[in-house]
Amino acid sequence: MQLAMLLPLALGAIGILQGALNRIMSNNIGMSWMLVIGNIITLLVCLAFFLIVKTQPQLFPDFVKVKELSFKWWYLIPGIFGFLFVAGLPLAIYKLGAVKVTVGMIAAQMMTSVFWDIYVEGIPFSVNKGVGIIFAIMSVVMITFFK
Repeated sequence: MQLAMLLPLALGAIGILQGALNRIMSNNIGMSWMLVIGNIITLLVCLAFFLIVKTQPQLFPDFVKVKELSFKWWYLIPGIFGFLFVAGLPLAIYKLGAVKVTVGMIAAQMMTSVFWDIYVEGIPFSVNKGVGIIFAIMSVVMITFFK
């Protein structure tokens, strides 16, 4: 297995752990404080990362390096999506539980990624992808409706 395959596995685990910990924080201090604290920490980590990349560019691949900033309006969208994800995941876990949320997210991610690959990356659809999506949807149905 390639080392790069560990990254999506780690990100998947981090996503669920972040959402679950944010749910616990929200129960203790409220979602508003959880969002403020979490996003301040995110900002500080991002600034530290930016400074490291800026001062040590030789350590990073080209797509990570600091380049000239030419702002486009749609650059706002990922930040809004990030907020919605951080705010929505704990709420979804609170209402449905981590397993149902995870399986539902995986199914949605698979469907969205197929469209992204086709229309943005130019990667064609395959039978294996279709079968995988069907199994993911079946998992959502089985976990959601059968106990």
